[in-house]
Amino acid sequence: MGWRLRLPRLTHEELLLVLTGSLSGIIFGSTTLALPLYLKSLGLDSFQVGLLVGGYVLVGSTTGLLVSALADAYGRKRFFIVGRLVSAAAYLLLFLGVSAAALLIFGLGGGSLQALMAEKSRDIDRNMSLMSSLSTAFAIVGASMPWAVGLRNTMLADSLTVMATAALVAPVREGYRGTGRITLRLGSIRNIARLSTDALIGLGAGLILPLMSLWFNLRFHATAATLSPVYMMADATLALASIGAPALAKTMGRVRAIVLTHAIGIALLIALPFSSSLYEAAAIFVARNAAMNMANPLFMSLVVTMVPEEERARGSSLINLIDGLPRSMGPWLTGYIYSVGNLTLPFFITAALYSAATAAFYVLFRNVR
Repeated sequence: MGWRLRLPRLTHEELLLVLTGSLSGIIFGSTTLALPLYLKSLGLDSFQVGLLVGGYVLVGSTTGLLVSALADAYGRKRFFIVGRLVSAAAYLLLFLGVSAAALLIFGLGGGSLQALMAEKSRDIDRNMSLMSSLSTAFAIVGASMPWAVGLRNTMLADSLTVMATAALVAPVREGYRGTGRITLRLGSIRNIARLSTDALIGLGAGLILPLMSLWFNLRFHATAATLSPVYMMADATLALASIGAPALAKTMGRVRAIVLTHAIGIALLIALPFSSSLYEAAAIFVARNAAMNMANPLFMSLVVTMVPEEERARGSSLINLIDGLPRSMGPWLTGYIYSVGNLTLPFFITAALYSAATAAFYVLFRNVR
């Protein structure tokens, strides 16, 4: 009997939402690599680059919470589409050379997509994992764009991609009609408070990830064309690793799977700044990215299952805010540290923050199945 690959069977609306989240991988893959180098090409120094990169996370996460309150009150789809259009306009302005437009590339959609996914999904773990895996696969395309079309044209391609995500959500029929009341209060705040360990993850990630391409450039004089294959390999490896996340969760439990993969990622992070060559650093970077992030869909599904339907946009946005506020501060600090010539310290700070967050997460959720 031959072996056949069995793909999950999705409804039409599940497919549209999974594709929407997946296409966002193109934007993430290109922006993570291209934005710091593009801003540098516009004449900004390391500290100014850090301010704008941190600033877009801050603006996106804070406005997202406010927009999510409107989404929970009046429906999620319309606010997701508006947020995508704001993001598309920001990328277009970046293409035209307006560096300050970077502050709005995060959009204003809040947690609307996660809430729509939770409403329409028959198997949330499966759909989140599939979306995460496909998103990472599409990130390979995003990571190739700076090499294929150049840094400036990457901003234009991102604008078109964001508009495509808005178009995909437009046909989805939202069953949730909203509470009709605008409020930031959450009955599930205790559950969300337990997830506040994500703030430490956000701060640590903000210190390293947004300026990682700048670190490669400063440490090894790597260009965007040189780094594109590295980021493509990282995304491809993560895409394959994410497929196995649900199976890992079934074998050892969702929480233990998250803790184990994080522990491996932290060990690799500590090794990264000791790399003696670009090739060695690239290999460690690829492995660390897969280990640290493969369990992200498990965390996302944990969040939406802990929050009632009428609070899911606000709940997801509050989690994003808990992660985003400290994450936005990271590039400011790292940009300054890099500007004075220290390319090592941020890695050790991040490893300590990740370790504390992972330990706290296990203590708080070890009995959650």
